[in-house]
Amino acid sequence: MLQAWLFGGIRFRFISVSDPWRPLIALLIITALRHYFLRLPPLHQCVGRWLRTTWPSDALAATWSTVMFTRLSVLLVGYLAVVSIGFPEGAPPFRLSDNEAVNLPLRWDTGWYLNIAMEGYQWDADIDGQQNIAFFPGYPLITEGVAYLLGAQHVMRPPLDRSPRLAMEQFQQVFLGSALLVSLLSFTWGMVWFYRLAREYMNDSASRSALLLLSAYPFALFFSAAYTESLMFLAVIGSFYHLKHERWGPASMWALLAGVTRPNGFLLAGPLAVIAFRHIRKKRATSVSPETFVRNTLGICLATAMPIFGLFLFSGFIYSLTGNPLEWREAHTAWGRSFTGVSTLMLPLDSLSERGLIEYTSAQPVEALNALSAILACSLIWPVTRRLGPEYGLFMALNLGPPLLFGGFLSMGRVTSLLFPMFMYLALTLTDRHRTALVAGFACLQGLAAALFFTWRVFL
Repeated sequence: MLQAWLFGGIRFRFISVSDPWRPLIALLIITALRHYFLRLPPLHQCVGRWLRTTWPSDALAATWSTVMFTRLSVLLVGYLAVVSIGFPEGAPPFRLSDNEAVNLPLRWDTGWYLNIAMEGYQWDADIDGQQNIAFFPGYPLITEGVAYLLGAQHVMRPPLDRSPRLAMEQFQQVFLGSALLVSLLSFTWGMVWFYRLAREYMNDSASRSALLLLSAYPFALFFSAAYTESLMFLAVIGSFYHLKHERWGPASMWALLAGVTRPNGFLLAGPLAVIAFRHIRKKRATSVSPETFVRNTLGICLATAMPIFGLFLFSGFIYSLTGNPLEWREAHTAWGRSFTGVSTLMLPLDSLSERGLIEYTSAQPVEALNALSAILACSLIWPVTRRLGPEYGLFMALNLGPPLLFGGFLSMGRVTSLLFPMFMYLALTLTDRHRTALVAGFACLQGLAAALFFTWRVFL
């Protein structure tokens, strides 16, 4: 209704709203029916409780400054790198504007997400190279929804008041801005839940340090990009937090979102199953009625299965498009993601022993950072398990093992940026002085990462 007033009518997939009066009338009817059949608690109390639960003031106050300054700083460093350092020869491969600030979010895989959001999935059996079915639909679909809420549907509607080329550029820019907005808002929301989750294991000072450590991590750069990391972070944290607090509905929603956002999202079912098993054991030991026990068990199992259900949904769609439900997995081979085993992990170590540290890092600086991040994360799996619980250690192991076996150290920095238990453990065990030093070191490397990434130099 508000969108129709501000930006005009909207048409998104099967939903069409041409004026604000229809949704207003529908809202009034639904409100009246709800009040007639369910008078208690009052509707305004339900809304207030939902807002307090969704956006807790204490968590928001603890996170907003960290989120704002770190995310905007990354974008600022990226922009300054573009205008001062510039691009390597032959880059950038595509752009939407002569203004580099407008183009800034358009980097690397962002083009694939925008392509899906604007044009949908395409597949050609005769193409052996990269195709967009390798990317899961959660992030592009939400981007598309936000873009249409911001009026993208009117940009190309005739009669055009500008040339078709300029209209198309504006249409693409709305989608690009929507993609970045989804990333920034998702990261903000995820950090709110991350703070509340951390507070259950440590004091306020350590919890804020966990936020800083995650935000300053070198590969946290991708939380400021039009990439899936922010949305996946929100989905994972949301499902962990709500399942731990026995909120089966929200936990199911976030778990499903994780399953349709990234290829490894279905692995979230493993740590969620650990939490679910603990809940079931606890409820069996209490004197609840059989009906209550069955109802709670069904809710727990539903939330646990949602990541796998999300994978099945996307695989079913890919089957209708290609005839092979796992064709999305085959498409990843075009990006170097094929089974290589442990032998690939030994290549950097062999190179390091043969060439020495200085020569190796000079020749392969990004690979060295990816390898270092993977080694750090792997070394913390057992300490995290002992200190925080088996669900956290299993989450780290499941997210580290497959990418290491299917590509070695390729993009392992991006993978480790989502391993929030690692940052909780570091904040919990390090002293204040060591936390500050580590945050400073992380931030310096993240500045380097931003300069490389936004100037189209390989940092993957």
